[in-house]
Amino acid sequence: MLLRTNETNFNDTLLSLLEKTRTMDVSANVTDIKNMYPLKWIIPITIVYGIIFITGLLGNVSTCIVIARNKTMHTATNYYLFSLAISDLFLLISALLPEMYRIWSPENYIFGQTFCIIQGFAAETSVNATVLTITAFTVERYVAICHPFLSHTIAKLSRIIKFIIAIWVAALCLAIPQAIQFGVEYDVRDNVETSMCSVVTEGLFQHSFEISTFLFFVGPMTLITVLYVLIALKLRKSGKQCRISRSARNSVAQKKVIKMLGEFHNLSTIKGI
Repeated sequence: MLLRTNETNFNDTLLSLLEKTRTMDVSANVTDIKNMYPLKWIIPITIVYGIIFITGLLGNVSTCIVIARNKTMHTATNYYLFSLAISDLFLLISALLPEMYRIWSPENYIFGQTFCIIQGFAAETSVNATVLTITAFTVERYVAICHPFLSHTIAKLSRIIKFIIAIWVAALCLAIPQAIQFGVEYDVRDNVETSMCSVVTEGLFQHSFEISTFLFFVGPMTLITVLYVLIALKLRKSGKQCRISRSARNSVAQKKVIKMLGEFHNLSTIKGI
């Protein structure tokens, strides 16, 4: 009887030790997940992100208010700037704020599946709209400098507004294939559940991200580079023509002065005689 009691006590003690060890392992794993990023890096990064967010928010909101309230600023260039400010605000809210949360809690996404998809959709839309707006603005500058007569037709404010609306519609539509691939990915390691918002269904639209990279980076970057080279060549040619024209005008002026001095000299000679 005494032996059985001792055996029971030993088993209870062993089970208690195993349970404590298991609890300590789980706690250690949770601590490792929370400390994935060193605190000495998290705080400076958070401060930098905070400064970027505040300055970006104030700057872009101020830009939108100033352009919207002042009719004298309703120009083609300022309309493109207004569109860029809106896309920047989307990017700040949909990308920077979640990133700030992620560095503090890298594997504990609490906002759910729907918000994860909306977050990805907003981020993709803002990037697409920014790239398309910059490209359209570059095309408008190219037409204004290299084809000034055509610019009067294309650069009407009503047309610019239609272009910007088309840009945002295209940005929204082309962001859908990437957005629906976002989701909350769950994982269990040592009885600790982790979750993070990431791409979870890449096979649904295979190569969609590669296509998006070409459409919104390689293609626009190539077009912008070519157009700015053409603008530079046009300005260089115009500068040479201005110098030639200025030189011709100076030559005509010098001839007039010489002719006038010659006539004055002849008149003085006649009077002397």
